[in-house]
Amino acid sequence: KRQGRRTAGPGRRCAMLPLGGLPMAPPSPAMVSRLQFVKWLVVATYVCAAGRFVSDDPFGALNDMFGGIFGTFMLREDPVLQRCYSCLLESPLGLMSEGGMTCFWPYMFMSGLNGAFSAIRAYTILAKFGTPVPCSGILGCYLPVWLCISAAAQLVAVLFCWTVQRQQQDVGGAERRYGDAFQQGRQGGRDGREGREAAECGSEGRLLATPDSEAGSDRWRTVAPMP
Repeated sequence: KRQGRRTAGPGRRCAMLPLGGLPMAPPSPAMVSRLQFVKWLVVATYVCAAGRFVSDDPFGALNDMFGGIFGTFMLREDPVLQRCYSCLLESPLGLMSEGGMTCFWPYMFMSGLNGAFSAIRAYTILAKFGTPVPCSGILGCYLPVWLCISAAAQLVAVLFCWTVQRQQQDVGGAERRYGDAFQQGRQGGRDGREGREAAECGSEGRLLATPDSEAGSDRWRTVAPMP
């Protein structure tokens, strides 16, 4: 028979990825020192967004603005960006995520795309005119300069974030290796303790209880220890 379409009832939930991105552990002090450089690159991205807007590139300015917003949410506890983060959190954008390291991967993705597209566009203009300032007299003539600064800021930010991610992988791998070694040590200590107890019982001439394979595993028989 043809079955009907199953729908999610009140007791069934649909599995979805978190809107804030993949979870990431809190950064270590070494990672925080790297993220301090990212903070100023986020500020530079905001400046480039304003420069591209006045240079008659509103869509590019909007892309840089979103990249800066992701960086602000990621670095919500930074004193320089904390006031900006509070304003964004009270806006409709605050419904998407509360920020923190959950925005780490979205920021890397957004900055990587923006940096690559800005670099390609700046290279196209430089190859066509041979100069970063092809004209003078209007603000749009300085668009290649803003493109170069935007591409450099966001690509360098991606590089710093990648080093932070590698540091976290190293820390997580070391913790897993320590946990495995700890479990192996506990298991080895338990096996050694049981072996010593069995040896002591045999040396004292006490009877040892072993499972009777002939009668079944639920019955036991006692055998004298070997001399």
